[in-house]
Amino acid sequence: MESFLKSKVEIALDDLYPDPNNPRLGLDDAPGYDNVDKLFSEESRELIFGRLGQDAYGVDELVSAIVGQGWMPIDNILVWQHPGDGGKWVVVEGNRRRLALERIRHDVLPKAERKLARMRDKSGQFTAQDLKAQENLNLRLKKIADDTAVLDVIPVDAESADELDRKLPRVLAVRHITGAKKWGYYAEDLWLLQRYSHLFQGKHEPDTPLTWDDGLIGHVADEACLSPTKTKRQLKSSSWFSHFKAEWEDELPEGQEFRDEDYYLFSLISQKPWVRRQLSIDDQATRIPPEGERVLFDWVFNLPRPRSADDNENVFYRHENIKVWDDMNRYDQKPENNTSFAARFDVEDHENVPRMHEVEAEWLSHKARTKPADVMDSLLRRLKELGAETLVNEGDYFKGMLTELELLTSKYLKMIEAAEG
Repeated sequence: MESFLKSKVEIALDDLYPDPNNPRLGLDDAPGYDNVDKLFSEESRELIFGRLGQDAYGVDELVSAIVGQGWMPIDNILVWQHPGDGGKWVVVEGNRRRLALERIRHDVLPKAERKLARMRDKSGQFTAQDLKAQENLNLRLKKIADDTAVLDVIPVDAESADELDRKLPRVLAVRHITGAKKWGYYAEDLWLLQRYSHLFQGKHEPDTPLTWDDGLIGHVADEACLSPTKTKRQLKSSSWFSHFKAEWEDELPEGQEFRDEDYYLFSLISQKPWVRRQLSIDDQATRIPPEGERVLFDWVFNLPRPRSADDNENVFYRHENIKVWDDMNRYDQKPENNTSFAARFDVEDHENVPRMHEVEAEWLSHKARTKPADVMDSLLRRLKELGAETLVNEGDYFKGMLTELELLTSKYLKMIEAAEG
C-alpha cells in the first residue's frame, strides 16, 4: 500500500514557508517544488505574508477568530520537506492558518503591546476597565504566540518534487472533496439561531417574543468564531427563511417544495439594505412582514420552478436576481443614466410587474451603450464582488459563463498583441 502521509512531527513556525505555488495567489511565475532557492525565497515569503497573502486568503476573520478563541489545532497543517534543504518546510495545505499566525505574531501582538504601553503612560485618560481589557488581550495574544512557536504538522510522504506533484492532488482531494461533509449554509445558520434562541430564553421570561440582543449576538459570535455583524446577518436570514417556509409551504404549486438552496435568497436580502427597505423589513425584524413575504412568494415561488433558470417563468428566475435588482437601483441613481429599471419592480403593485428576464435584458443593453472602458470597469467590479457563497450556490450557472469569458479574454489579448506588433 502506497504511503501518502508520514507521522506527525513538531516544526518551528519560522521554518514553515508559505507555498508560492498555491493557485489562490495567482502567480504567473510560480516556481514549482523542484527549485529550492525559489521555493524558499525570502522575497517570495515576505510578498506572500504581505500584500499577496491578504488579497488571496482574506485572513482578517480568521485572525479575529484565533484571537477570540485561542489557537485550536483541530486540523493539522500539511507540509513537505524538500530533499535539498532539510531545515525548511513548505506548507502545502494550511497556508491561510500559517498567514494568520504570522499576522498575529508580527502585527497584531506588537501593536497591542504598543497600545498597552501608551495606555499605561497616560493611565489617567483611561478607565481601569479599559486598561484591564487591554491587558487581558495582550496576555491572550502572548499565549497564542507561545502556543504556536512550534506546531504539530503532518509531512507529505514524497522524496522528490515529481513524487509530490503526483501525490499532492490526491491528498487534497481527500481533504476537500471526500472529507467531512459540511452542514451547508442553512443548517449552519439554523444552528446559530437555535443557540441564540436558547441563550435568549435563558435571559428572558417564558413566552417572551424573540428579539435581537446585541450582547447575546456577540456571545454567539465569539462561540462560532465569527464577527458580530456577520453573525447578526446570518441569524436574521435563517429566522426569516424558517418563518417563510412554515407560512408558505402549503401555497407552493403542486409537486414543488422549498429547498435548502432557497436560503440563499434570504441571505442575499440580509446583505442588501435597499432591498430590505423595499420589502419593509425593519432592522429588528425576526420575520419578513406579511406584505414583504407575499411579494417574495409571488415573484419567486408562485409558478413551478424547472431545473433550468432559463425556463423559469417566475418574475425572478433565480435567487441572484435580488442582487441584480439592487444593482439596477444603484445604476438608476446615477444622474447621467436617467433610468428607472429597478422601479419597474413595484412592490406596491407587485402583481403587475414584468419578468426579470425582460428588464435585465434592457438594462444590460443600456449599459452596453456606454464607453467600452466603462463596460470593462463595470465587469471587473462585478466579478470582484462575487464571493464564495455566490459561486457555491450558483456554480453551474457561472461555470459556463466564466469559461466563455476566459476564451474571449484570451482572444482579445491576442488581438491587442498582434496590433501592437
